[in-house]
Amino acid sequence: MTREGEGPLLVVRIANSSAERRLPRALIREALDRAYRARRRKPAAMDLAVLDDDAIRRLNRRHLFRDRATDVLAFDDGEEEQDGRLRLGDVAISAGTARREAAARGVPFRNELIFYALHGLLHLMGMRDDDDEGRRRMHLAQAKTLGELGLKTDDSFPGDALARPDGE
Repeated sequence: MTREGEGPLLVVRIANSSAERRLPRALIREALDRAYRARRRKPAAMDLAVLDDDAIRRLNRRHLFRDRATDVLAFDDGEEEQDGRLRLGDVAISAGTARREAAARGVPFRNELIFYALHGLLHLMGMRDDDDEGRRRMHLAQAKTLGELGLKTDDSFPGDALARPDGE
C-alpha cells in the first residue's frame, strides 16, 4: 500500500507475551496501515499486545469488570507523541482465543490475529459495534482490508471463515 520510499502512516509496535512464537508481524502492520490510510491522513502510532488468555482476562476484569478472556480490548489514548504522530492507543488481542476460533472454523491462525488487530484499530478510530449497524460497518471495513491483502471472509459475521485462497 505504501509507495516505494514512503513509510507507514500508522506505526505499529507489537509486543508478544503469548506462547505463540511466530506472528505475522509484517502482515499485521500492513493490514493496520491500510485500514488507517483508508480513513485518516495524520501520522499516528499504536501499540499492539499479543497476550495469552490469562493476561487478557486480567485486563478485561480490571478495565471492563468482566471476569473472562476475550478476543480484543482497545484502549484509546488520543495523545500527541514527540515525533508528531497522534498516539491512538493500545490494542490487546488474545492468541489463545485466536488459535481456538481459527481451528473451530478451519481458517489460518494468522488471519484470525489480523482480524482481531483490525477490530481493535477500528475501535481506536471511533467505530463501535454495540448495535447491528455498527457491527455491520466494522465487519465491512475489516473485510475490505482483508480482501486487499488476499485474505477473504465469507458473508458470516464477524470474520467467520477467514481464508487465503492460496492456503496458510
